Amino acid sequence: MYKVLLVDDEPLAIQGLELLVDWEKHGFRVCATCEDGEEALRLMRGFAPDLVVTDIRMPALDGLGLIEETRRSGDRSTRFVITSGYDDFDYARRAMRLGVSHYLTKPVIPAEADDVLSRLRAELRGRERSRAIRDGADRHALREALSCLLAGGADDGERPEADPALARLSGEAGRWVYVHVETEPEETGRAFEAAQRLAADCGACHAIDGGPGAFGLALGLASDGEAEGEREIRAFAERLLAALRAEARGRIGIAAGSAEDRPAGLAASYGSAAEARRFLFFGGAAVVHYADIRGRTLSRDPGMLRAADAILDAVEGGDPGALAAAVGSAFRAFEALLPLPELVGIFAAQAVMRCAVLCKELGGDPDELPGVPASVARGPGGAQLADVERELAEFCLRSQAVIAGLQAKRAGGTPSKVAEYLRAHYREPLTIKELAERFYVHPVYLGQSFSRKFGTGILDFAHDLRIAEAKRLLRETDASAGAAAEAVGYRVYQQFLKQFEKRLGMKPAEYKLSPKT
Repeated sequence: MYKVLLVDDEPLAIQGLELLVDWEKHGFRVCATCEDGEEALRLMRGFAPDLVVTDIRMPALDGLGLIEETRRSGDRSTRFVITSGYDDFDYARRAMRLGVSHYLTKPVIPAEADDVLSRLRAELRGRERSRAIRDGADRHALREALSCLLAGGADDGERPEADPALARLSGEAGRWVYVHVETEPEETGRAFEAAQRLAADCGACHAIDGGPGAFGLALGLASDGEAEGEREIRAFAERLLAALRAEARGRIGIAAGSAEDRPAGLAASYGSAAEARRFLFFGGAAVVHYADIRGRTLSRDPGMLRAADAILDAVEGGDPGALAAAVGSAFRAFEALLPLPELVGIFAAQAVMRCAVLCKELGGDPDELPGVPASVARGPGGAQLADVERELAEFCLRSQAVIAGLQAKRAGGTPSKVAEYLRAHYREPLTIKELAERFYVHPVYLGQSFSRKFGTGILDFAHDLRIAEAKRLLRETDASAGAAAEAVGYRVYQQFLKQFEKRLGMKPAEYKLSPKT
């Protein structure tokens, strides 16, 4: 079992996480809880949790401070999940900079938490497998030193060049650049072998393991000048792309960082390559150079997450065309805004989780829904915006069919029940939204099913009932037109007059005096 620490200054939030989330199902066990970051640091020193789920805003030491202190202490293995609402997204953005990629909105939805735990378990297991492979293999000292440098693992008081392997790099080249490579996970092995062969041909170049879907290369530059160095980087990237395409299938993306002095500068180059990597997500080019995107920013607006509401409404509405339009509209907006890939990942995960929640609310089994899109299951890393759109659209369309079947079973004779209710309550103020809530169906679905059964809309059906009663009052009583309008539920006489003339082609006074037929 992986050990879990829950941190939140709201006891009810802690209780909710303990009771609503099925931790053991995913191989986790809650070992401790606390109410602020300082207490969490003390507990972490005692039992070293694998996962910390923390609120962002807390007294004393908040969630971000907890993460920063943990990393500053040298602990880079503990995984963090942050919990927060929409209004705290500025804090969540800072957490992303600290390497936190998992985010739960409050109140936590169990199905969403299940998805996050499933992905965390896969990450932890992958880390364990990678560690076992590293421990069992005779790694080259240079590769280990470079990995340590890029991960920031060197002691603060020790210069990186003090490592003998890195000191040797200083003799190979004066300036260095980190080049990040992304591939299809199943193609990474072949791509890495191709990169190793190219690195051997280049001399001052070393491939660095990165796990399924990604790896990197440290490239030493022969040129000292900035312009010459940039040309050298671009030429190498093109050679690398050609070598990888000759060996590996599927999508290949390359992000080249900045050229830095001394091997120790590879840590900074690694960071700039990570910035360039984000632009690979939008699919404009197979190679992105930091020099080309320096100074450009990606949108961090959390408001885009609300586009998931329109997609869920379309799923419930049952119209495939409307659903395709809702997904397309969201992703066209993403193309224009260029949001952080992490935000798109959160958006897609929310849409998937809310489909699952809707399925459960309708009495179905979320396992009936199609498999979670690969780009959601593994996060946006290694995917492109077009991949996420295509996979999410396919998932939502198949989910829509499942949900429509559940709605039909649950709704049954709902249109007839609504008509019966209208006949008894047509004098009262009515809205389709209120009727949908009364009969536990989606407003769009209710309107469509009612129209199919009765050939008219719900509001027109109610107006027909009102005008029919108004006709009776005008014919059989001494009621004036105004009194008849009020008696049948019209609070505004002009509205009554409009509906009356629409159906009879004459004013109420004319109808009262006309011959009876």
